[in-house]
Amino acid sequence: MTLVNIISCSNITFASNMKIYLILTLILNLCLTVSGQINIVERSLSIGPTQQPITVDGLPDESAWANANETSGFWLQSPIDEVEAKDQAAVKMLYDDQNIYIYAELEDHDPHIVLSRERDNVDGSDAFYVTMDPVGTKTNGFLFAVSSEGVQFEALIYGNDADDSWDNKWYSATKVYNDRWIVEIAIPLKTLRYEEGENNWRINFGKDDPGENEIHVWNPVPRQFEPFDLGYFGKLIWEEPPVKKGSNIALIPYTAVRVNQVANSSISTEISFGGDLKVAIGPSLNLDLTINPDFSQVEVDNQITNLTRFNIFFPEKRQFFIENADVFSAFGQGIDQPFYTRRIGLDQRGNTVPITYGARLTGNVNEKLRIGVLNMHSQTTDVSLGQNYSAVALHQRIGARSLVKGLLLNRQSFNGSESISEGYSRNIAIETELSTNDGRWQATGGYLQSATPNSNGDDQMVHGGLFYNGQRFRAFIQGRKLGQNYTTDSGFTSRLENFNPITGSTERIGYAQIGSMLNYYIYPENSEKVNFHWSGIENFVWTTDIYGLTEWYTRIRHFIFYKNTSQLRFRLNNRYVELIFPFALTETPLPVDTYNMTEFNVDIRGDQRHLFIPNLFVVYGEFFNGNKLTILSSVKYRIQPWANFSFGLEYNDINLPEPYGDLNITALTGQIQFNFTNNLFWTNYLQHNTQADNFNINSRLQWRFAPMSDLFFVYTDNYAIENFFGPKNRSIVLKLNYWFSL
Repeated sequence: MTLVNIISCSNITFASNMKIYLILTLILNLCLTVSGQINIVERSLSIGPTQQPITVDGLPDESAWANANETSGFWLQSPIDEVEAKDQAAVKMLYDDQNIYIYAELEDHDPHIVLSRERDNVDGSDAFYVTMDPVGTKTNGFLFAVSSEGVQFEALIYGNDADDSWDNKWYSATKVYNDRWIVEIAIPLKTLRYEEGENNWRINFGKDDPGENEIHVWNPVPRQFEPFDLGYFGKLIWEEPPVKKGSNIALIPYTAVRVNQVANSSISTEISFGGDLKVAIGPSLNLDLTINPDFSQVEVDNQITNLTRFNIFFPEKRQFFIENADVFSAFGQGIDQPFYTRRIGLDQRGNTVPITYGARLTGNVNEKLRIGVLNMHSQTTDVSLGQNYSAVALHQRIGARSLVKGLLLNRQSFNGSESISEGYSRNIAIETELSTNDGRWQATGGYLQSATPNSNGDDQMVHGGLFYNGQRFRAFIQGRKLGQNYTTDSGFTSRLENFNPITGSTERIGYAQIGSMLNYYIYPENSEKVNFHWSGIENFVWTTDIYGLTEWYTRIRHFIFYKNTSQLRFRLNNRYVELIFPFALTETPLPVDTYNMTEFNVDIRGDQRHLFIPNLFVVYGEFFNGNKLTILSSVKYRIQPWANFSFGLEYNDINLPEPYGDLNITALTGQIQFNFTNNLFWTNYLQHNTQADNFNINSRLQWRFAPMSDLFFVYTDNYAIENFFGPKNRSIVLKLNYWFSL
């Protein structure tokens, strides 16, 4: 009934689609009514002290390990749960006044799977991980993982997400045998944030076994959640609580030499210096400072074919902005976000804008309050004014896993050192995330208000949603509305700006979106080939303040996940579009009209464990007043563990009636990666996109000559393809950074 009211308020009267919504709502209400509470298990492990020095070499030859408490009894988490794993693992832990030590012996049989030696790349490889929540917040924690090849991965956990941009010093070693492998880990206490005197921490262990396509966990986690879900940790009981360690301060200076050439102009050379300072303030707060940051080693953006009427959302790849980013970015709904860090230090084309400095304070003030404070200043250049960006975020935990949070944003223009009185944009957000203790039910809601010098009302964003995560059923109903004058110069909005190719102007039009999804999972008990089936329906409706209904999108899908990691996916999509303005996809824009389009696609994904992995995705159907064939294919080949090769093709063949013409767009990608050792990597990207008329080469050699210290050599080149093959711009960068622990 609630959904019907929402639809009627939006003046949507399509009877057939109304039936879809009614059926979806009735099924959703039924499955939510019969759903029960998940039984949460909390296992425990005692950790004792050691006076004997521990050498991290993958060998438990110290007598202290023989006396340490041991735990085993790992459970399957995926593809099924509530079943003990066939290949088990045994874990022991010790500590001294400097480190926590972890020893794990994991049953596994040849061949051990290793996709890469590159640091932070353990996906798809045999790996062991430990997750910790020392403060017991159930909202954020730490994750440390090691592959059987000894590749390290660390991340900060927030809710259901893992931020893998976080880096810190810790130590590990592995030994691999035919029937098992062993990992030994030392994590410095000053790397972690914990309360002094607390002898109960929350912890879990996990094991990725790609050979069997399984995930194992020590403390049971239901399969519908991430294996590192913070609500399903066990207890780590200290014989004596760890004492507070001294300050954890890291200074990371860099120097870089850059050689640039634009088209056929003269070559320019510049030398830059800067660096980062990381300071641990108290048990759970981190202060990060950066002066004249350089991001030349960050991989280039993927060149994406855009067949829509709207801007593309590109992910952030710069480490300073990714680390702890969720405290600022977890506002808004979907890609409509008030804070989008790519607005800082990058123009709309992704070109670098120099940043003078940045400061960020993030972490927990106490067990329930998490904060984020950020200030960054970009330089004034010949083509753009300097900009100062400030953000303050507060996350207050209520109950076991719920939050109330707020955000303040301010962008201020500067001409040199003088601020421009009318050059500002501000946002305030108040939001909530409510969750049952087991994480099955979730609800969200938020109100955002913007302010600009020319603001004239209708400048709010409101959103809300209801989510259900069950074993068989998973579903959501959500909606958001953005006013015509809602402005976030520090963020991203997907549909407010509407381009009219006839006049060449852009018109701001407020809109609302209503979305719903219902998925059903089938887990065959005796199938020798299939892990599970996933069937579902999605529906999204967009209405505008001026024009009413403008788009309606419905997708029906069925996915099959096989035990050998291959997948087969089918989708049937229907899209109704009422163009507000002509759509300039070809030289002759498509006219303002109503379009009803149906398409079908098949997605085939190969066995990810094989050395040679093919993938194929084919879409065919109606496209406005014509039709479209899309083919995405890729092949991957690896020479385990030191080389990976992947090549991809995206081909779009669009046929439209006269006078609109046809359109053929091709995008080619290639990645060649050599991991000579665990500390020496050479990665090469090749991209060719006919829509952007660009051929790109990016080659990056990285030598990690000391812990968290790197030497980079990066070559980037862009060429125009149409009419002539000629250079657009190229650069060569040599960058050195070193991590000083103070």
